[in-house]
Amino acid sequence: MKKAVICLILVLFPVLIFAQDSSSVLAAMQKNFARGSISTKIQVLQNSEEFPDVDMGPLYSQALEFILDNSRNLASDIATREMTILVVRLAGINGYSESSSMMWDLFNIYDDTQVKVEILGALGSMGMDPGVKVVTGLNNWLKLQNDKFRSGTSVEKSVVAEAVVTLGEFGDSSSFPIVFSTGSAGYSDDITYKANLALKNLEGSYSKSLIEVIKTSVPSDKLAAFKLAIDDDEMSIEEKGNLYKMTLETGLHYPVDEDNAIIRELKESSVRQLAQIKWADASNLVIEHFNRVIIEYDRGTAPKSSVLEAISCLGAMGTHEAANRLTLYLEYMNSYMENGQDIDLQISLAVIVNIGLIGDAVAFDHLLYSGYLDYPASVKKAVREALNNLKSR
Repeated sequence: MKKAVICLILVLFPVLIFAQDSSSVLAAMQKNFARGSISTKIQVLQNSEEFPDVDMGPLYSQALEFILDNSRNLASDIATREMTILVVRLAGINGYSESSSMMWDLFNIYDDTQVKVEILGALGSMGMDPGVKVVTGLNNWLKLQNDKFRSGTSVEKSVVAEAVVTLGEFGDSSSFPIVFSTGSAGYSDDITYKANLALKNLEGSYSKSLIEVIKTSVPSDKLAAFKLAIDDDEMSIEEKGNLYKMTLETGLHYPVDEDNAIIRELKESSVRQLAQIKWADASNLVIEHFNRVIIEYDRGTAPKSSVLEAISCLGAMGTHEAANRLTLYLEYMNSYMENGQDIDLQISLAVIVNIGLIGDAVAFDHLLYSGYLDYPASVKKAVREALNNLKSR
């Protein structure tokens, strides 16, 4: 009876053994945990907080191992669930990163939403690298939830929200496409907000990570990443230029007839942005885009507005290559006029005006010849202005 009382005192009143060295305190706590009932084990874990100078990591590992060994009872045993939440919180608060692998194993075993949230919160609060197993595992888990959600399957949004925050705390660049996809999936405003915050905390260049999303993700994510870049005031012009260029390249080389509406929007939006910042490095891609749009327009599958935007973007490039391509199109229009065929007034004006904006001498002969043809007065006026611009350079 006396021995039992002494053991109880050691558990409930740790101040009596406070004077002992750290290893003795830890050994006593581990021994009491090993031989105690579930309720006693919980008390031991609670009392561990009374020894801030003692590394209780091994005790937490012991507790986690016990829970994993008895995982069959997790669904029905309320006390074990209570102990799980307690030890997970303690390990997280004390930054015991050695327990991360075991906590991840528990995450995959437990179906309980609160326990999963507690585990993720603890992993994130450690503020340390949890290891490849945990990062990769959580990336894959979150990707699976995104796939389920997009297919109409129900998912636990509170766990998804915590997973996004946790990956942001980990800061691993490999999480960027998954976190981004989570933010654009349409779960809720809260999850989208948390995902966008997490993205900023991940390692690596933010703009390059967005480019990777545009290159590799599904069309809806490509478009979302592109729009995010447009609205980001912290990105430099160079970063945006490279991103818009890659967006146009991705759109141009995307498989035909797949997600056509989104890909068309992606291409045309990138052309508008490239024109706005006059990103000459994209000149060859803009020419390729112009060539395709002209073909589509002639077939009746692209609107005139797309042609006009492509012409304006060529003008904004300001390169010799852009001027040469517009000049070739002017030659084509001139041949139509010579043969008495109709041409579109808006398109002809746009070509001539943008040739004048570039001011490259390559266009001189064909511009001069345009003045002799039976163009409307507005076009001939634009020709004179373009020629004057060429002569002044």
